[in-house]
Amino acid sequence: MTAAFPMSFAQQRLCFLHRMDPTGAAHATVRCHRVTGPLDLRALREALDALVARHEPLRTVFPLGAHQHVSPDGQAHVHVVDVATESEALGHARVEAARPFDLEHGPLLRLTVLRLEPRTHFLVFAVHLLAADGGSLQVFSEDLALAYRAAVLREPTGLSELPVQYVDWAAWQREQLTASRREALSRWWRERLSGAAFFLDLVTPRPALGRGRRAHRVLPAAITRSVHALASAERQTVFTVLAAACGLVLGHPAGRERVLLGLAVANRDLPEVERVLGFFVNTVVLEVDLRGDPDFRELLTRVATSTAAAYAHKDLPFEQLVEDLSPPRDATRSPVVQVNFAYHPPHTAGALGLHGCEVTELLLDLPTAKFELTLRVEERSDGLCTLWAEFDESLFDLAFIERLLSAYEELLRTVDPGARVSSLRPARTATEEHLARIFAGVLKVASVGPYDDFFRLGGHSLQLVEVAARVRTEMGQDLGLRELYQHPTVAGAAALLERTGASR
Repeated sequence: MTAAFPMSFAQQRLCFLHRMDPTGAAHATVRCHRVTGPLDLRALREALDALVARHEPLRTVFPLGAHQHVSPDGQAHVHVVDVATESEALGHARVEAARPFDLEHGPLLRLTVLRLEPRTHFLVFAVHLLAADGGSLQVFSEDLALAYRAAVLREPTGLSELPVQYVDWAAWQREQLTASRREALSRWWRERLSGAAFFLDLVTPRPALGRGRRAHRVLPAAITRSVHALASAERQTVFTVLAAACGLVLGHPAGRERVLLGLAVANRDLPEVERVLGFFVNTVVLEVDLRGDPDFRELLTRVATSTAAAYAHKDLPFEQLVEDLSPPRDATRSPVVQVNFAYHPPHTAGALGLHGCEVTELLLDLPTAKFELTLRVEERSDGLCTLWAEFDESLFDLAFIERLLSAYEELLRTVDPGARVSSLRPARTATEEHLARIFAGVLKVASVGPYDDFFRLGGHSLQLVEVAARVRTEMGQDLGLRELYQHPTVAGAAALLERTGASR
């Protein structure tokens, strides 16, 4: 008999978002694998059935309301299609990636097997985030590998019974977030983020249509070694080095000295849930504070401190944080954070292995983008790093993203821990040089740095009119007073003027 349980806070928010966009592609993960070798379809079905039996979220549905319904049993949904060419197979995979999920009836996990030849198959796994988040995919891949091997060899899986299921954790989460605890967390976050700009504005705001695209570059092994050496020498983590560099690279085009990044936290602190599937992840805000032109060593300390503080206060669901912060409503941008950052050490990206077969993951075009921009560093077992950008191409064009990735790579290649962050930014553009002269002339000062605040230098609102007038006269461009007021630095104003060629 189906049992009903309360949803977690994150599940409630995701169900709401799904029903606002029933296509659901932004709330799902689709992965395509080429499998070469003697794939045993019987064993694969048995393995998936074993995982459905093991993990309740794979047999859970979400009728309209505040509860999730868990069936006592279920079977995997596997669809086998014969294809004539690899191109046809990838076409099927793209169709599958765009196919919506039915939350009320399921399934939330689908496998499409595209059979090209007896020893060549393509496996397309589609799973909704309600059933498995990013951390769950690693667990899923490892469990599937064990179950498949056992089914091929007709042996027991060796998977021990799970001590708890996701619904147990969801109930525990609600018990822990008492009214007093929630208020204390909310107060801390409001104070922490006081005065920060909640919109990064890398490009001119426009409606985000969610058209997903990926770009990447492979970083040489020398850069990977250099990052590890820097982290070790400064007694910091690799994540801290990469996140600090990310904030620094983003701060320049945005004209921001406080860069807010979205950071996904796994929420798997309890050992009982380490091997449980479900939607555990929460988003926290990581501040990269560039104020005062610190050296990179000091920036690392700031980011490490900010990371530890964010993790210590991670239990406030992000959707509740947004509600408490009450940022200005803007349909063109996500609230509070628009860029998410992630780092995957080796063997944590959910690579799939199947007994007796060679498995290679193929990248599909994203039908939709989960966020405006996600920057992800994936460290590979061969010593290289892949730097990924997943972005909404209705906001960013590929040239802008490529420049961003190039700047990130160059910073990691050349960073000196003793160098001031201002010296690590790209050299001033001609636009910045001209604007610096205009700012200095209006303010009647000798010079203005790229991140010096116009108002802190003694400027007032009426003088912005003179700045805008000189920009029009000398540079032949228009700079809106409202935008200039919101970005009162040379770097911010230059970014506004240069965005015409950086966004659509």
